[in-house]
Amino acid sequence: MARPISAVVGLAAIVTMLSACSGAPAPTNSGSASVPTTDFTVLTPAPTGDAGELTWALYRETQTLDPIQAFDYPENTVDSLLCDAMLRQAPDMTIGPGLTTLKQVDATTLDFTIQKGATFWNGNPVTSTDVVYSLTRAADPKGIGFYAAVFNRVKAITAIDTATVEITLTEPDQWLVGELSATPGMVVEKAFAEKAGQDFGTVQGLTMCSGPFKLDSWKTGQGVSIVPNPTYWDNTLPKPRFTKMTLIGVPDDAALTAGLQTGAISGVYLANPLSSLGRLRTNADVQIFQGAPFATDAMVVSATKGPLADARVRQAISYALDRKGIINTLWQGAALVPHALEAQGTWGSALDVFTAGYTALPALDPDLAKAKDLIAQAGVAGQSIKIGTSSGTASINAEALAYRAAAEQLGLKVTFNDVSPSNFINFFIDPAAWSSVDAFPTTNYGDYADPSSLYKTMALKGGSQDFSGWSDPAVTTALEAARSETDPAKRAQHVVDAQKIITEQLVWIPTASPNCVLIMHKGLTGAPSTFSYMFGPWAVYLGAS
Repeated sequence: MARPISAVVGLAAIVTMLSACSGAPAPTNSGSASVPTTDFTVLTPAPTGDAGELTWALYRETQTLDPIQAFDYPENTVDSLLCDAMLRQAPDMTIGPGLTTLKQVDATTLDFTIQKGATFWNGNPVTSTDVVYSLTRAADPKGIGFYAAVFNRVKAITAIDTATVEITLTEPDQWLVGELSATPGMVVEKAFAEKAGQDFGTVQGLTMCSGPFKLDSWKTGQGVSIVPNPTYWDNTLPKPRFTKMTLIGVPDDAALTAGLQTGAISGVYLANPLSSLGRLRTNADVQIFQGAPFATDAMVVSATKGPLADARVRQAISYALDRKGIINTLWQGAALVPHALEAQGTWGSALDVFTAGYTALPALDPDLAKAKDLIAQAGVAGQSIKIGTSSGTASINAEALAYRAAAEQLGLKVTFNDVSPSNFINFFIDPAAWSSVDAFPTTNYGDYADPSSLYKTMALKGGSQDFSGWSDPAVTTALEAARSETDPAKRAQHVVDAQKIITEQLVWIPTASPNCVLIMHKGLTGAPSTFSYMFGPWAVYLGAS
């Protein structure tokens, strides 16, 4: 799921992203990208030695270790190491058994059996009581989590015996399986969580899971420290080849760059553009790997009236946008010109169907003549649009300026609602904020490798990110059919059918398809270079090179 309030807050990730850069110029086309962006990897070379203690950078401090409140890059990156989900996403983004194995009894009955020997860090066995508690807690629409909508086809979650949980559905739901391999499917110990009460998942209350790493310490401002779980139940995963890892917020570009060069920072997955990426490519002490695009850089359209409520105006601005300039200047070449919101890193099955559907859509290249013709058809020259931005965040500011430049070329007037970095998140979670503007930038993602994981949040009526209230009967029919379809190829075709309309209408305007960028100091290797780091136990693969 792209989070009920989150991938929403998949660009909470942009909120404090870079050092303040008020008044930064709009990106301009700086020529061809400095490095190839199509030579993608899945796993970096396997380690050959032990790495000792590591420090891993996040773009900000971790705010919670309660999986159902994980809504952004830092929380996902940490929780995926500490907590097992019901099912597991592999480095190649495929889904298989995790804490449980799945047996589909019939179209609306799913049985999950807990793996033999699975225990929490404290040695207590994982039981069906814990699983039912965790899933019921996640599904509670009145609860504190972000994931209740994921379970809206669930009729009941029942413990059949101590090791088996049965989920019965009101109708078939292929999306639920994907969600149970991500944060909504993570299992915590019931007794521990209930004892901690409102403090569960906080620095005071901590957490209790069954993952390959366990919590060593967590102090505000000093990061989350984890150590290998010596009694981890799953021998199919590699044994971790480091003694300790501290995951800590490093929001400043200069500090992150210096740390990577010296080895004080062992590695980072870039959640946001990094201004020094070009320089780091030439540094012999640093390794950079790129995985296929999974997250999407886009302009959310929240307008319910005015110029941007007209698809022709959205199309015109898209035709006038300098995407190559944004990719080369802001993303430092580590992105592709999109054909649609969801690019190849999200195609977890039916690759031929998704490939054909994506390539059938034209690349979103500029065409100023078409843009001006569409503006003339719409009759909106001289009218105004308002973009939500934050001049205190370099990348948000740069993209807002790029869109303003595109719109002003077409005779539109553009104003900004400029908020602080800490308040930018309100555009995603506060109806008053998103309805006060016509658009705002995002870097968004779904919870598993299927384009529907994001599309369902922003193109279905009532979706968690349907900020403009947009809907289309054909899109609704296609996505709902995909949700119920068991055949992967047929399911993918339904999604492709919906994607075509979503792209033509530019419900959101795709800006770029950012690659998954992994940076490590030269002495480290093994980590996956795919978006699986957000959902799977990525650090078990790490070690010394």
